[in-house]
Amino acid sequence: MLHKGSIVCTAVMLMVSVVGTAGAAARQSVGIEALLELLQNKGVISGEESKAFADKSGSASRTDLKAVIDLLRAKGTISSDEAAAFLQRLAAQPQKEAEKAVDIVSSVPDTDAKGAVPIPNDELRPTLEVLREQGVLGVDEVAQIGERIGKKWTPADEDEPLALTDREIEYSRTTLPKEGLLNDIAQLRRQGLIDRDEAERIKKRFIQKLSLERVTADIGEEARREIKKQVESRVPELPEWTRRIKFNGDLRLRYEADFFDGLNALFVKPDNTTVLLNSSEDRHRIRLRARLGMIAKVNDEMEAGIGLATGNTTDPVSTNQTLGDSLNKKNFLLDLAYLKWSPTPTVTLWGGRFSNPWFCTDLVWSPNINFDGVAVTYRPRLTLRTSLFMTAGAFPIQEVELSSKDKWLFGGQVGVRYRNEEKLSARLAAAFYDFEHTTGVVNDPARPGANDWTAPQFQQKGNTLMDIDPGTAIKTAYASDFRELNINGSLDLGFWNPVRVVLNADYVNNLGFNKTDVYARTGNNVKKETEGYQFGITVGHSDTGAFGKWKALLLYKYLEADAVMDAFTDSDFHLGGTNAKGWITGADFGVAKNTWLSTRWLTANEISGPPLGIDVFQFNVNARF
Repeated sequence: MLHKGSIVCTAVMLMVSVVGTAGAAARQSVGIEALLELLQNKGVISGEESKAFADKSGSASRTDLKAVIDLLRAKGTISSDEAAAFLQRLAAQPQKEAEKAVDIVSSVPDTDAKGAVPIPNDELRPTLEVLREQGVLGVDEVAQIGERIGKKWTPADEDEPLALTDREIEYSRTTLPKEGLLNDIAQLRRQGLIDRDEAERIKKRFIQKLSLERVTADIGEEARREIKKQVESRVPELPEWTRRIKFNGDLRLRYEADFFDGLNALFVKPDNTTVLLNSSEDRHRIRLRARLGMIAKVNDEMEAGIGLATGNTTDPVSTNQTLGDSLNKKNFLLDLAYLKWSPTPTVTLWGGRFSNPWFCTDLVWSPNINFDGVAVTYRPRLTLRTSLFMTAGAFPIQEVELSSKDKWLFGGQVGVRYRNEEKLSARLAAAFYDFEHTTGVVNDPARPGANDWTAPQFQQKGNTLMDIDPGTAIKTAYASDFRELNINGSLDLGFWNPVRVVLNADYVNNLGFNKTDVYARTGNNVKKETEGYQFGITVGHSDTGAFGKWKALLLYKYLEADAVMDAFTDSDFHLGGTNAKGWITGADFGVAKNTWLSTRWLTANEISGPPLGIDVFQFNVNARF
């Protein structure tokens, strides 16, 4: 009832403006007719009531409008108080609004005006098409006028003249200035393509259409204002700070199957050599990941973010929770907590725990890893399509209470980006990651355990290790330094938009590996295996969060034993770590808004050493909000 009532109230107020003076009302009776037709179409009055009123009035006047108001009041559409208010406004309506209501009629050009420039014959048909698109002429009328071009004709030659009152044409909303369209009608008359009566009928029909469109637009605007007013009067305004906070989240359900080659050797866990690593028993798991984030705009330059995620405090490269622990509750941990400051459009600084600031692939950094510390990015623009990006950061890896040699990561990256609208974009970057104080130091027998802090708090598998315990027990630590040079690039081709083709290539080399130092720490002549690379292609939509959107990918990965620190690389390929090579393939498909399915098949084998072949299949149901 609110919407219908707003239409009626607006229609009556527009009637008031139409009949602001007797002279204006006489010229704008067509406006009253249009309003009556609108009220009839909306079901406010019947066809008989509309016809009876039109026959009774003949032209717009204040008396006629009072009759309409009385009719609406009798039908219960408006109240007696509303009717009285409208009549009071009618009595005080200024001449200015009445003159405004008839501006369409006053702007109609004279079809017999002299001195007008004729339309060239080669432009007549395009002009007729414009008049059709703007709702001035119908399709059949355009064809009929087109047949008259270049011919001598008289009304007697036509079986049926144009724009008869009982003929309707296709509706098209008018978007061009009415003056130009009315001039085109007049010009067709002057060039003898339509006669005087046809021109007058076309003008009259067009003016009626414009009047109805204006009324409809005003009614819609009035209805929107009234609805907004009603809503605001019932819903209290939220505090200002709530408008500066946004929430986001996602949920992923996963079935994962791990298949082990029957010829695999036996392995022990690198961080606990008394426990065997599973290398033979296939495993099937149901896992979930849940994340919830909040971003608050502190001011125009500062942003604060907090994120929670499933996972545990001993595995930085996974946020999965495996189901099947006697129905126990799951951990939901602080995964993000940062301040982000952007003093200029080209400079951004982060502090706290924040998302990965590097342009990279999962060759070096797991996609699930976040960083503790500080970072800064500078993005100067070189040209309209080309820009640089430079990132530097310092990140504590392990704080040691009894030593001044805390473990740190210092990193820097320089890259260039090219973007040609939506058709092509490319990025190329070089990064250097320097891990400090991460190699092992053997304990002094006189002070057992003094250097246990040099063992990593978390590791996967693949790196060359040393024993830092001189006794019978074994405690492992990294034997090599890690100073990683990483070069990667991407090429995004959008010539088939919305389907895109993305090519990726990534290369890493651990420049910190020194064969002499590793031999001194391990007593073994360890082969230098410090390189890794990955290349692949992705085809499809960039975002699959809608029904029917899709993408498919194919990658090849080769990562030698000491190419990167095994703790922070991807945990799915070869079930984590280094010393692995193989293929990754998969596809995503959108099934609903913000919901999509994805599959991955990762097949990998060892590069050197005892055999270890692992294939991983993943099927995911993803939802975001």
